[in-house]
Amino acid sequence: MLPKNKRVTKDTFQTIMEKGSILHGSFFMFRYIKDSIPSYAFIAPKKIAKRAVLRNSLRRKGYNILRFYNLKLGSGLFFYKKEALNAHTLDIKNDIENILKRSKII
Repeated sequence: MLPKNKRVTKDTFQTIMEKGSILHGSFFMFRYIKDSIPSYAFIAPKKIAKRAVLRNSLRRKGYNILRFYNLKLGSGLFFYKKEALNAHTLDIKNDIENILKRSKII
């Protein structure tokens, strides 16, 4: 899990949704803005997984992968796509890394 100071707040969430740029990966849609304080969130919609247990496990998987990166700039939201339900952790890690490289955050 990411520390609380690196997770997206309600105000940052609204800003990212209104003004953020969008990138698409195999398993995620990534909305982001350039920001001095890094903060990130993983969102698993009910449309993807009906059960809260599955949605929470997807979110935890993303947070555990993201904590190994040294992210200094930018704030972003990772929205899971349906394809991520059957994906392995290594595939999700590669997709997150590719998205972060394309957004020039890492």
